[in-house]
Amino acid sequence: MNMKKLTLVLFAMLATVVMNAQDLKSSEVPKSFTEGLLKVYPNATDIEWERSGTDYKVEFEVGKMEHEIWFNKDGNMVKVEKNITRAQIPANLMEIIKRDYPNYKIDSVESVEKGGDTTYVVELEKSWNESIVITFNTNGQILKAMRD
Repeated sequence: MNMKKLTLVLFAMLATVVMNAQDLKSSEVPKSFTEGLLKVYPNATDIEWERSGTDYKVEFEVGKMEHEIWFNKDGNMVKVEKNITRAQIPANLMEIIKRDYPNYKIDSVESVEKGGDTTYVVELEKSWNESIVITFNTNGQILKAMRD
């Protein structure tokens, strides 16, 4: 592929990504969404809304912990991702991590709630160039593992 075609393809891909998700001002978001968010997370800061098709996504922080929530057009939460502290990791998962990854340190943890199920995405580091990201269900089963 010549450089001109490659540039055109990359531009088309970028335009598609930009058109699929657009940043919104708070005034462009249904009032019930913003009120509902602040009712559940009254200390939310750095609130940023996006829209993709008929769905909305909000990114915000509570303390220094990042949160992302996806709403469908009816205002129902369909997915919630949030950073959690090490102390918030369920005890059964901590036991598995300590047992199966004794030489690793927990770098970050995110809980993901979708469709009534909760998963935990745990990033473990062994050294500056060796890490693994593991997705656990609440029973401690590994759903996905990726080494860096």
